[in-house]
Amino acid sequence: MFEHLYCCKNCVHDAGQSLHVWRGKGFCVKHASVLRAPSDTTCKYHHRKDLPNFVVDEGRSEHAAEFAAFPALVSLHDKQHQAQTKYSERHVWERKQFDPIAHALAQYRKVGKSWVLVQSFAGSVDGRRALVHGCLVRRYMDQCGRWESSYRLVLALVQDLMTEWCFDAKVLNRTDGDDDESAREEAKWDVFFAQLSGLQEYGWHAGLEELMWASDSINGGLSRLDWSILTQDLEQACPKWTNLVIEHAKKNDEYFVQPSENESEEEVF
Repeated sequence: MFEHLYCCKNCVHDAGQSLHVWRGKGFCVKHASVLRAPSDTTCKYHHRKDLPNFVVDEGRSEHAAEFAAFPALVSLHDKQHQAQTKYSERHVWERKQFDPIAHALAQYRKVGKSWVLVQSFAGSVDGRRALVHGCLVRRYMDQCGRWESSYRLVLALVQDLMTEWCFDAKVLNRTDGDDDESAREEAKWDVFFAQLSGLQEYGWHAGLEELMWASDSINGGLSRLDWSILTQDLEQACPKWTNLVIEHAKKNDEYFVQPSENESEEEVF
């Protein structure tokens, strides 16, 4: 199971699925490729969904070194190069395999301002769309390497953490004979950790230690994996995190600052 943590299903570049969400093909935004076997595909740019980068930096570095000789996608088990598979809307419709999430992700590099697409996934009660939102925010921060262009995205991410997500049975990836209810519980934790890790990574970029270790302030529900307790913890923590992000932006003169006429806005990463 440990090696599965480094497959595409647990990578933010493959935003439309997780270990317990979605059984079909994936789509890697990093390599602009359809993933035919996402549970057996990886690359040296792997970015774990379930934990923030700075927590798993050693493991991430070891994984990158292991697959350093491969420029792009590679099979996880036998280390064979995986050719890029371009997305074709015509192909998926003809085979009755159209997936609106994969379709949206395939348009990512065609969008002039990537944050517009990222924001479009915010505030959804659909668990899979919430997963996409958390992953794309994290990917955006990692690619641009700055907190200044990300704080508005993170504010929406904090708000999303308090959402009660829903999962249609068809998007659940059941393991070991799980029933729908158990599978939904696992899927919900996948989304939560993907989003919480985004807040923690923002704390790392912004130099805000309280956000880097945001998990400490909600450890009651996390340590027991008890969603009812966690919800109570979040009711206290989320407003504080929101205020911290806003006050930090104000202190650094970045709070909703309008770009000058000669200053370009964010590019697609």
